[in-house]
Amino acid sequence: MSFQAYRACRVYQIVAIVCVFGVMSVWADELYQTTDTNAESKKEQNPQMQNPKSEQDKKAEQNLKYDDIMLDNIVSVGTKVPSTIEQTPGNASIINQKQIKIRPNYRFTDTLRGEEGIIQPKGRGMETFDNVMVRGISNGALIMVDGVPLNDINNNTKMLTAMRAHELERVEIVRGPSSVLYGSGGLSGAVNFITKMPKELEVYGSVGYGNPFTNQNAPQNFTQWYLSAGDAFFDKRFRVKASYGGSFSNGYAADNAWVNTTGNGLDSGITGAIPSQNPQGTNILIVGDMGRQKFQTHDARIKLESDISENGILSAWVQYSNYNYIHHNQTSLLRDANGNVTWGNLNSSSNGPGTAPYAFVGGMGNEKYNQIIAASSYKHYFDENELSVLVSYMYGNDIWAGPNASATIAPSPFGGSGNLWNYTHNILNIESHFNWQVTAAHSVLFGVQEKFLNYQQNAYVMSDWRDFASAPQTQANRTDNSGGSSNFIGAFVDWRAQWLESLSTSLGVRWDLWNGFGYYKNTRTSLESAFLTSTNIADNTRNQFSPKASLNYAPISTQNLKTLFKASFGQSFRAPTFSQMFREYTRNDGVTFLGNPYLKPEVLTSYDIGFEQHFGLDSGFGGVVKLYYFDSFLNNAITILNNNYTNAQKARINGIELSYNQAFWAVLGLRLTYTWTNAKLTQNLGDIQAGNHLPNVPEHSGYAQVYYDDSRFYGSLGVEMASKQYRSLDNASQKVWGVYGASDAYYIMDMRLGLHLRHFDVSANFTNLLDYTYYAYYRAPGRAFYVEIATRI
Repeated sequence: MSFQAYRACRVYQIVAIVCVFGVMSVWADELYQTTDTNAESKKEQNPQMQNPKSEQDKKAEQNLKYDDIMLDNIVSVGTKVPSTIEQTPGNASIINQKQIKIRPNYRFTDTLRGEEGIIQPKGRGMETFDNVMVRGISNGALIMVDGVPLNDINNNTKMLTAMRAHELERVEIVRGPSSVLYGSGGLSGAVNFITKMPKELEVYGSVGYGNPFTNQNAPQNFTQWYLSAGDAFFDKRFRVKASYGGSFSNGYAADNAWVNTTGNGLDSGITGAIPSQNPQGTNILIVGDMGRQKFQTHDARIKLESDISENGILSAWVQYSNYNYIHHNQTSLLRDANGNVTWGNLNSSSNGPGTAPYAFVGGMGNEKYNQIIAASSYKHYFDENELSVLVSYMYGNDIWAGPNASATIAPSPFGGSGNLWNYTHNILNIESHFNWQVTAAHSVLFGVQEKFLNYQQNAYVMSDWRDFASAPQTQANRTDNSGGSSNFIGAFVDWRAQWLESLSTSLGVRWDLWNGFGYYKNTRTSLESAFLTSTNIADNTRNQFSPKASLNYAPISTQNLKTLFKASFGQSFRAPTFSQMFREYTRNDGVTFLGNPYLKPEVLTSYDIGFEQHFGLDSGFGGVVKLYYFDSFLNNAITILNNNYTNAQKARINGIELSYNQAFWAVLGLRLTYTWTNAKLTQNLGDIQAGNHLPNVPEHSGYAQVYYDDSRFYGSLGVEMASKQYRSLDNASQKVWGVYGASDAYYIMDMRLGLHLRHFDVSANFTNLLDYTYYAYYRAPGRAFYVEIATRI
């Protein structure tokens, strides 16, 4: 079926769903018009009209009243319906608005920094592959904004880098297998970023500026702005909010330009190169840098929310996001015999990684990415029951342009031929669930979902790699044309039971049918032709069952003290990405990776057990101690073997998550977290031995923070650390850290200071205060400051 026909079919489905919304609303009005008094009473208990709770739930919610550790105790991401922390399986966390405000948070994922079991990416300032690592699995979590999944067909969530933390009301996190509720992508957890909505007229604006202290080793002239306006009308039953935020920077030189010690294209008599090594211990020469990544981001959204009768909420929102960057102002350390700056022989036919002048631009490029999200959801409450329907659509267009390593004349900072890649993806997601409160102690959640993903990529020749317009996007100029679609159909049931006031369980299972279809690749390299004998590739269809069970026990539960024991077991999966199946990619060091269209989904079987002690809940000295052990077994893991992607890997990832939050006098607080992650291969892969560490996973990570917030002053001082990481499964191949391309250990100290004035807030962020030098492949940002002024009407 073509994408156009498939889309038309889904349009009819969406129209039918909207009609169901209308019929449901009218029917609900008639059904409940005699119970207005009861409905008003429920609304007063919960202004956001959450599902009415049983007496046990109400008591639990009252008992779990946090002072400064948490603003509330209700989380939905782990159960899809509002539930207390002690009813949610596994290790669940809430990051509230106060915690967001007191730390140096710029983008959405910054708010996750320091959470146990979670690693937030460290890059070159603007993170173009913004993602989340949960329990040792990169891109292993389903990432959502207001319940809408962001993971595209390549499992990327790149546009998170453009989304401003000012937009957030709270962040909900659940660790552990989550496919039972979310299907593919919920391999090791789920994260939901929840945005603010106004309760009255509210206008907020902020603008800030930052710069490195010295050495131009962090984004220069970093400017950020944000503006939002919203109001609630008709007795606060209709709410609307519009916002726009963005950022700009001239960037900094995060990428070393390097050449081989021999055969590097440099003429005799050239000096200035600095001897160094790459992570494999091979001697190289640093000849300069690949330029500064000058970037802009933009993010605009409008959201509407309306109460339908007394028992329903209808919401709709549209969001446009963009980031774009160029690499400019490259620097050369090379000097000719006369002491003049040189870039090597600009007419040289020497090409590829390790040669000049290609070294100053190799692997770098320019990119512009646009994304649109449109979503509509409806929730209806039937006394103890809840119906939820969500329809969302995401469109993305990513254009990347860079130098051509095989050009006759080597590209340089001054031009040369290049390649332009144009990627387009579409995601249509339709899902619904119904929570049936069978009795006061038992409820069953039923859910269905269909998610359709389409992806197309085209490549074109550029006459000048620096100029997007120099690549005519015509068939005659096209060098690659490939694409395909995936469709997920899933259904799940989850039974939750409250056996005693102190004992609850859940048992669920989900079935998913993944169908990859319509694959084509009209141009193939000699490597790809080895297994792609036709331009059309057979469909890839798999069935997957994802069970999960949990037990939560609270032997002590008082107004001031709560003790929790939790245990859960489950299985989750992640379908292969389009890039893993079809893309041929050459890294900066010249290593080429080849896709495999016959990959199977990765499957993770895991369990965790945990202990939580909550104390001082009724005072200004409340605290929480959490300790969790998790153990995961990864099968059919997609890995690179002999430069090809394959389902050859089996691995075990186990570890410990420890956290301690403590408030003092309700204005001062302490937060400590530590994670031990033992991620290792459990089978031999050719010359790669079992017991090797999985790449890009730090064994140790932690965070320590002291914070303060009263009616006048606020701020925090935090230290984040992580141990070194290996670049590949072949651990023995990496011999050197502290060089370009390595993933080093780091110890980063950050500070935020703020002052509340009558009409303004003034704050200052100081990042990497100790100016710790480390590489996260790129050279990570050094010490910098950022000052912001904000006002609210």
